[in-house]
Amino acid sequence: MQGKITIVVVGYNRADAMERVLHSLSRAQYDYTDIRLVVSIDHSGNEEVVHTAEAFEWKYGEKEVIYRPERLGLRKHIISCGDMTEKYDTVMILEDDIYVSPDFYNYAMQTLEKYGDHPQIAGIALNTKRELLESVYPFFPLRTGYDIYFQQFATSWGQVWNRRMWTGFKKWYEEHQTLPFHRDVLPQIQNYPDTSWAKFYQTYIVAQGKYFVYSYDSLTTNFGDAGQHFADSASSVQSVLFYGKKQYRMPEFEEGIKYDIYGEPVGLGACLGVPEEELTCDLWGRKPKQAYRRYVLSSGRLGYEILKSFGLQMKPAELNIYENVPGQGIFLYDTQKTTGKVEDEKETRIRLLEYGYGVLNGSDLLNWSLDRITKKLKHKMRRRR
Repeated sequence: MQGKITIVVVGYNRADAMERVLHSLSRAQYDYTDIRLVVSIDHSGNEEVVHTAEAFEWKYGEKEVIYRPERLGLRKHIISCGDMTEKYDTVMILEDDIYVSPDFYNYAMQTLEKYGDHPQIAGIALNTKRELLESVYPFFPLRTGYDIYFQQFATSWGQVWNRRMWTGFKKWYEEHQTLPFHRDVLPQIQNYPDTSWAKFYQTYIVAQGKYFVYSYDSLTTNFGDAGQHFADSASSVQSVLFYGKKQYRMPEFEEGIKYDIYGEPVGLGACLGVPEEELTCDLWGRKPKQAYRRYVLSSGRLGYEILKSFGLQMKPAELNIYENVPGQGIFLYDTQKTTGKVEDEKETRIRLLEYGYGVLNGSDLLNWSLDRITKKLKHKMRRRR
């Protein structure tokens, strides 16, 4: 069967990284033939990167190396690669710090066949993280027997777009060259540097109510090589890479498990007896008050009237709601009725860390914190030179 997805490897000035991602592609298992590979290299003057791409032998179909004559920068480069959907219909974007699972292409083809035409799907993610976005808290997506869930988060660590998905975004992007504020998008994302294409795509999918397809098992990992968005190589961004092969069990979109961009569950309104459109789910206590709707489900002690309370024991946290676990760990608030009683935010964070990770070693946490602070200071000093 012919591979419908053109693989686009995106590079700049890292020959070692280029060699590594291409090596991972050569080691993968493909159930398809005639798979096109495009290597798009932004202008840097580093001829070794171009040589590495040109010397790579691709046994599964056509290969094309594109060397940009002028520097585009990461954002324009990714946008130009997304525009390849006009020519190839479907593309998979892999930046050069990515390493693929042996089953990455088969997963992409299966999910594209299932969800490629669904109007609420804006992309297919190959990467799955075990942490909440821009957070130290772990992410436990609910499992119901399928291999797929959905999230309002556009990964940049391996993604698939077809022409329909990309055209929808590109039209919105051209109308919003200045990133619009959206109360449901993490402030950290909206403050990403101007080189980021992802902050536009994140805002787009939240504003339009769209989702990415996610596998519970990660089909890529990231080496976090030093570059535009990492000061140093960062092993902490590595994902648990799926190393097997399977047929993916895929739910209908309407029946699938869904999460918002914060990693908070979508669809708890009916279980709580409140309208879904009037509910803000903030189990990890990370959303700003400007994102609150009338009803707020939170682990924090907020200054509003409590309508219901639950324990914070089962994982993922939403199971405490579904199973009506008694306790004082999660609260449903009515924000139209204030009480003024607010818990110290530090206490909430400690409770959540203990819930997420179990017993915490104070000495290890202190050493880790000091190490992180030292690295940040060194990075700032280097940037000032």
